Amino acid sequence: MINSINPKHPYVGKQHAKVEYLESVKLLIDTLSLHLTKSEIRDIPKKLQITKSSINEAQYLQAACELTVCLYFADKYGGNFIYEDKVNPPKDVDCSFIDNNSKYNIEVKCADFSVVDNVKNDDCFKMSALGRMPEYRGVVSNLQEIFNDSGKQLKTYKHLDNRMKDFLISAHGKFSDENYGDVVNVLLVCCDDAMDMTKWTSYLTGLQGLFTKDSFHSQVSFNKVDVVILSNLYHRHAKYQEKENITNNWDFASSFNILFCNPGRKSNKKKAIEHLYDIIPNFSKEVMNYPAAYELEALKLATFVNKELKAKNQHYFN
Repeated sequence: MINSINPKHPYVGKQHAKVEYLESVKLLIDTLSLHLTKSEIRDIPKKLQITKSSINEAQYLQAACELTVCLYFADKYGGNFIYEDKVNPPKDVDCSFIDNNSKYNIEVKCADFSVVDNVKNDDCFKMSALGRMPEYRGVVSNLQEIFNDSGKQLKTYKHLDNRMKDFLISAHGKFSDENYGDVVNVLLVCCDDAMDMTKWTSYLTGLQGLFTKDSFHSQVSFNKVDVVILSNLYHRHAKYQEKENITNNWDFASSFNILFCNPGRKSNKKKAIEHLYDIIPNFSKEVMNYPAAYELEALKLATFVNKELKAKNQHYFN
């Protein structure tokens, strides 16, 4: 399989790939070969588009994130790991595993950040909001008039809270209608840098956030989702060659993760969910308990990363 990699593939081709990254792809296939069927293994190169020189980058990154998560749980739980488990036939989740007499179903989603990147790379003033601020559009319109007079445009980053809503609803549809206290349904969303993860946090807990009492969308439509994990796996894979501080791109344990319980979930599942916090490498408690002034509360995650991790040369982000 590795021999069929197109040398011009922008991520794993020899002309572009870092040695460590390519070696990790080989390890991925070797490890998953112990747990997947032959047809499932043959499907991995297709997902990663390894024979192509020009790829659909969004699809590659979705596949890379999915497989990174599957690799971690397959390696850790072996015979208790199931790849593409059909928990709600004919639909399947990316993987599931059993630990401590509880089952965890994992669905991985990765947004297409191309629209965001277009603004990020543009030579302009940039603006975004955390949560749904009623006055936001009016503020932007007024500021754009001011900045346009200066000769430089003000552009806004696309709000992706509807994407989060779609992820929740899609995952909800893949989980079984049967409700057991020892079965936890998990949506894992792959995000970009620390500021981007702060925005995705606001889609859940900010103004009109999906996990708040003022949610902009009915919580019944995703009440089979018990836990959401936000991870920076997208950041660790996307254009990784430009990120000299990041290593172990294919190691989920090296990623930055935080967990959120869905307050509208069908049942409590307290014991099984508490165990999930021990299973998943995460900084949930550290971020939650990090001291921040009231006006900086919404920026707590990004502040924690910059002042507690980067300042101590812990490079979960570039």
